[in-house]
Amino acid sequence: MIRALLVALVLALSACSSQEEADFKQAQKSISQGHYRIALGYLDQVIKRNAPSKYPLDAAREAARISYFEIKDFKKAVAYHHYIVLNSTDEKERLESQRQIASIYFNNLQDYQASIVEFSKLQQMPHTDLEAAQYKMNIARAQYYLSNFFQAESEIDSLLKLKSDDNLRFSAMMLKGNILVAKKDFKNAAVIFKDLIDHYPDKAVQENVALTLAVCYEENFDFRSAIEVLEEHRGKYNPPEYIELRIKRLQERMKNAPGAKGFRK
Repeated sequence: MIRALLVALVLALSACSSQEEADFKQAQKSISQGHYRIALGYLDQVIKRNAPSKYPLDAAREAARISYFEIKDFKKAVAYHHYIVLNSTDEKERLESQRQIASIYFNNLQDYQASIVEFSKLQQMPHTDLEAAQYKMNIARAQYYLSNFFQAESEIDSLLKLKSDDNLRFSAMMLKGNILVAKKDFKNAAVIFKDLIDHYPDKAVQENVALTLAVCYEENFDFRSAIEVLEEHRGKYNPPEYIELRIKRLQERMKNAPGAKGFRK
């Protein structure tokens, strides 16, 4: 009786494995013909059986790839990457799939709440200081987009204590300045933007930091400083007519400001 059961079990597993292999080959054939949704049907069958073979994970990898790159079904891609995270024995592969999940929620689905959860999971997995800073940056951005300014600023402050590169530090400080602008704390935002111009002049030009600094001064009714910033950076922005118009408007505001005794150039 026991021998018969073992034989039956072996035959069943063999049949299952053969069916998985057949479905996987059919999926590959459909992919080669550009029939991606048909291929996903075959791959899903392989994954659902979840038999002890290499095919379910191979199917999940291929399904994640074509869902993301070929049919742009990002929710499906997330589901397949979740399967990989839960079932792969390769730590690097699990980590990469978790990164893909967080990235898809943030960049493709704009589901910022979900992206915060997934980036937080990455913080619990092996990472370098630079990677930790990158995860915090993405969480801060997500919180900012959700208008959770206190949480966003807290993540930035924590990030700035970690080792990172100049690009990331610039982006972090830029975001902190924007958070302060959103909170209407123009005085402290101006301090940050001025510091960025002083320490990262080329990047500051690319990101129009001087124009943002001028806005902060203007919102704080410091029209003279706003004009000085625009005049200093007059030749760095196109079209130049825009800067000239901004300067003239600020001169008029300064002239008409309460308590002004007239404006002399």
